[in-house]
Amino acid sequence: MNKRSVVSYTLDQCVKCLKCVKACPSSALSMIDNRIIVSDERCLNCGKCISACHNKGLLAPGSTLSDIDNYDYTVCMVPSALTSNCASKAEAEQLFHAIKLLGFDEVVDISAVEGAVMNENYRLADELSSTSVIASFCPVINRLIEYNYPMLLNHLAPLNYPSEIAAKMIRERLKDHGHVGIFNLCECEARLELAKYPYGNQQFETDHALATVDILPDIQRNMESGSQPLSLSRRGLQSCNPALMKQRPDYLIADGFDKSISILDLAEFDLLKSFKLLYLFPCFNGCVGGHLLFGNSYLARNNIHELVDLHNDNEIEIPFEYLYTEETAITKEEKTSFIEKVNFFNKVNQQLELLPGYDCSACGMQTCRIMAEEIVKGNRQLIDCRILAAIKEDPHEHKKSD
Repeated sequence: MNKRSVVSYTLDQCVKCLKCVKACPSSALSMIDNRIIVSDERCLNCGKCISACHNKGLLAPGSTLSDIDNYDYTVCMVPSALTSNCASKAEAEQLFHAIKLLGFDEVVDISAVEGAVMNENYRLADELSSTSVIASFCPVINRLIEYNYPMLLNHLAPLNYPSEIAAKMIRERLKDHGHVGIFNLCECEARLELAKYPYGNQQFETDHALATVDILPDIQRNMESGSQPLSLSRRGLQSCNPALMKQRPDYLIADGFDKSISILDLAEFDLLKSFKLLYLFPCFNGCVGGHLLFGNSYLARNNIHELVDLHNDNEIEIPFEYLYTEETAITKEEKTSFIEKVNFFNKVNQQLELLPGYDCSACGMQTCRIMAEEIVKGNRQLIDCRILAAIKEDPHEHKKSD
């Protein structure tokens, strides 16, 4: 899979406060030459840096509606996380019609696909009783496991993302409609990478990722202009909200980044083997708490009772080849031999001993360890540490302060 950060830096909005550098959980951000640099290799696309920046110096833009003109026929996919913010089925039907008025030929609800993938996660967890299954619709969790918890890769459910499954099914259905463009409305920054554009991930079936907040004003203008009949999936709507998912003593379902990290830490040491399923949401309140959504995530959990028909769950069957991915999550680090890793680790520690260890970020790096890694890689020098530079410039002043 391509590893591309969706975070864009806006120099003229940046006040050099380094809040984004400190907020990043994977040390992907640094300041070099008074500019914020985002490492594609480290970035999880979790959006924490964007939330930390109050000056809009960091953004995660999606494709634009003008891209509709590049296709003969266009389809917009709407996830359950967005639909869940509607207080009634009538409002949801107005929402879908409002989106269609933006210029799409079709607007498709993918809650049934999300529900089918959720069912498959439950089935895997029950059948693979000898090991815990880690499941998530979120690229943040999957990237996190690739980078920091490679021992858990074999526990990760090898299922495709619902948006990708839905896009394949739509493209097959519309194969005689000329050049078809498939757009996905995204509830968070991480979803923006699951498409060809705007971030160049050509391996996906989805063509364009749209940030919901970017087109919200256009949607709101079209509300109450008509409605599109819907039959939503209860299981699909539940799948984006941890409070509504199937609760069992052997299922561990958690939301929030820090809680997800603590669970992965325990799972890595095999301390959660009594749980068949570990389902993790990095966003608080699950996908309904996505940063690119509007609405109240606390209220969204109550809307499901108004959105679905109790007697019709709208379940669908998905072909096996669509459900499962053939892609193996192997990172660059995994291809490195153990001896090379140890040598690199030793060199980093040697450089770390020479650094002050204050983790002040004055050099533009989040911590002294990240600085040490960059020195070993040849990207920085010891003298780039401002504290060491000050000591070299006036060693007597430093001794006086000591």
